[in-house]
Amino acid sequence: MPARRTSFAQYLFGSVSLERPPFFYAYSGMWLHLLLSLVLVPLFALPLFDSLSALMIASLSLGIIIYSLVAREYGLLINILSYGLSMAQLTPLKADHAPLMMVAILVALASCYLILSQQYRRYIKEVYGDEHGIPLWIAGLTLLLVIMHFLYGLNLVNS
Repeated sequence: MPARRTSFAQYLFGSVSLERPPFFYAYSGMWLHLLLSLVLVPLFALPLFDSLSALMIASLSLGIIIYSLVAREYGLLINILSYGLSMAQLTPLKADHAPLMMVAILVALASCYLILSQQYRRYIKEVYGDEHGIPLWIAGLTLLLVIMHFLYGLNLVNS
């Protein structure tokens, strides 16, 4: 019977070894932040559905910050900006935060793509011994999504 190969999800979470990779800590930190934040939202009398999008981006950004610290990828610390902009969305100021939120989304989305593409290349190299990276169509769709967010953000600023 041939040995089962490790799936990409198992590789990311380190479920086949006792040593946990940085992605595991980032993912755990992201969900812990989101769950604790959702518990605290009613205590501060914030509207849940209005706060949810900002909290999701903030949690994602915090997960990326944790990943950058554990993996020593300090270029990803730009997500501190994304975290701050997302949390600023929760303030009671009357300023329009939509353009700032678009910046936070763009930073988090680009960082996620960088992390996952790097991890996928490592996975393919370690498990299959191949040098191929993420398929071109995934990179193209991600680029298209980033450009669409950017143009939407410009539209918000100009209106």
